[in-house]
Amino acid sequence: MIKKFFNNYFRIAENNSDIKTEVLAGITNYFTIIYLVILVPEVIMNAFPGAIDSSGDLVGNFIIENGLTANEMLIALTAAAFIAAGLGSIFFGFVINMPFVQGPSLAIVTFVTYTTCVGFGYSYNQALAIVFISGICFFILSILGVEKKIQDAIPKNIKYAVTAGIGLFIAFTGLQKAHIINYIGINNINIFDITDIANKYTVEALLAIAGVILITVLLKRHIHGAIFIGKIICIIAAFPLGLIKNIDFEKFNYSFNMDKVFMKMDFTGLIDFTSKGTVINSVVIVVAMVFSICIMDIFETMGMLIATDSFDKISKDAYVKKRISKILEIDAITTCFGSSIGTTSVSTYIESTTGIIEGGRTGMTAVVTGALFLVSVFFTPFVSIIPSAATATTLIMAGVLMMNIIKLIDFEDPAKAVPAFFTMILMPLTNSLLVGISFGVISYILIHIFLGKRFKLNRMLYILGILFLVLLIMTPK
Repeated sequence: MIKKFFNNYFRIAENNSDIKTEVLAGITNYFTIIYLVILVPEVIMNAFPGAIDSSGDLVGNFIIENGLTANEMLIALTAAAFIAAGLGSIFFGFVINMPFVQGPSLAIVTFVTYTTCVGFGYSYNQALAIVFISGICFFILSILGVEKKIQDAIPKNIKYAVTAGIGLFIAFTGLQKAHIINYIGINNINIFDITDIANKYTVEALLAIAGVILITVLLKRHIHGAIFIGKIICIIAAFPLGLIKNIDFEKFNYSFNMDKVFMKMDFTGLIDFTSKGTVINSVVIVVAMVFSICIMDIFETMGMLIATDSFDKISKDAYVKKRISKILEIDAITTCFGSSIGTTSVSTYIESTTGIIEGGRTGMTAVVTGALFLVSVFFTPFVSIIPSAATATTLIMAGVLMMNIIKLIDFEDPAKAVPAFFTMILMPLTNSLLVGISFGVISYILIHIFLGKRFKLNRMLYILGILFLVLLIMTPK
């Protein structure tokens, strides 16, 4: 009966597939993508002042403003990420009937953490409110077709450079967290001391490097779930190396404290009503943040389409491009849902292509992956023992994989290459995604104006340029 339901609902036979293939594709997606879902809450922890010490380690017993310890918050955020990925994927599979998996966006969560929270000083709950608003705006833009105009206005090189720049940013963060590189003073960066084996940070750096090498070998040998497997091995190796000590087993009581993150969006503190000037200032910042998140969500969906272009069976038979508006609407809905349960923007993962490679052709693939994510919720307490070296390994490899898109950038044309370069390089160097994106868009506009091509630029791009210029001026220095 169940088998017949799945066959009929997902039209599996019509898509030249079978239930066994769809299930295996879903499992493949799960082990490929799980590292991203676990990584998202680890990045978010940087949004809580005091939760991460100067060396990049989680201060587990630090009490966050909502009364949770850093460990408890990490567990709650991880549970929220799994729930968002699980329900988002299942919803997507049933509504769109395509083998794409959803989950919290690593790119957007990095933007929210380091730009919205660390850069502009918003609390995480206020950031969730901004994400929620962005979801609503994104849904409206999708219905009105405005997202298509934004998509057409932004040059492809800038889109690719944003993804590559975020990859550099994430990898750079991983190198710091593993203590492979360390700040000496304010601006000087130094490599770790490989001769000081007795130093804990040297051990962490060596473990992270070994983990990256191991994952690289596994990827090269086409082992499914290579990054997840490498992370697990790093965690296991951390025990005998003395990097995991004094485990508090009380954390494993499966109490996720979800009430501390569920429906905790803080809208009240978004606008500063101190004076007319502060009201205008805060409104501009919020609008710019919402718009930036919407644009990044569009980038991610476009990236997914670029990735699936190489799969003729999917791009032709499933009519991906004809369903783009529907996909964006689903992204907007799941983003609102994600922020309401405590995580940031939910979008469609490009990594879903691994399931497609395994033969997944229908929404059943996404449903299987989503179900596995929901089951994973019960194992979230274990994330609190993950050492920095293992987290850093994941960050570095995620950055490397995101850099893959750099091959699509046209470096032959200086007018396109320079803005793309600014976008990529300034993200890690200024510790701000916003600065990179702003410089990329603004420099692209200025270069083409001086080349006498100002009338060839899309009007929407000028609007984006002005918005990014204002936000760049208002960015805390």
